[in-house]
Amino acid sequence: MTEDKVSRKTQIMQTLARMLEEKEPVKITTAELARRTEITEAAIYRHFPSKRKIYEEMVIFFESNIFPRIESIRSNHPSEEVPGLIVSLILSFCETNKGFAKILNKQALTAAEAKIDDKISLIFERLNVEIKQSFQFYERETKKKLKINSSSSADLLMSCMEGQIQAFTRSNFKKNSLTDWQAHWNLLKDSIFV
Repeated sequence: MTEDKVSRKTQIMQTLARMLEEKEPVKITTAELARRTEITEAAIYRHFPSKRKIYEEMVIFFESNIFPRIESIRSNHPSEEVPGLIVSLILSFCETNKGFAKILNKQALTAAEAKIDDKISLIFERLNVEIKQSFQFYERETKKKLKINSSSSADLLMSCMEGQIQAFTRSNFKKNSLTDWQAHWNLLKDSIFV
């Protein structure tokens, strides 16, 4: 793939993400996307055969950025901090890339993007597994049992994370979900860890 194609694809995805950040709901059409990207609709279709494909590429971008970072967190932090840092990572990503928050909570998706809906559900399942495994690793490493089993603890953190993403989008990106999460995580640690 040429440098021009890569940058044009990225430009299209960035424009779509910015459109999703707008306070007032905006109808995402290829015509409007082309206008804002300052290219033709035909150029968009050369890079993405459908709007759904743009969302798919954005989800792939999310995955390719998040999961290697989770591995780095696991390698470089104490095991009891890893679950909270995973949630912090996701919330930080959403605050930096606000349009993704609307994709992750599926607010940006229509019926035509049903396959994306499934892919996002799989990402959340994978995040749940990562958090659950981090709790299990803590138990193996420290030989201590959690107050709440690893599955329930992971579900609790996932619920908090999804709630923070929802509150962030509902506030039109004004609410600082990362700051709130730090306070919540401090309370949750006392409830989960021995």
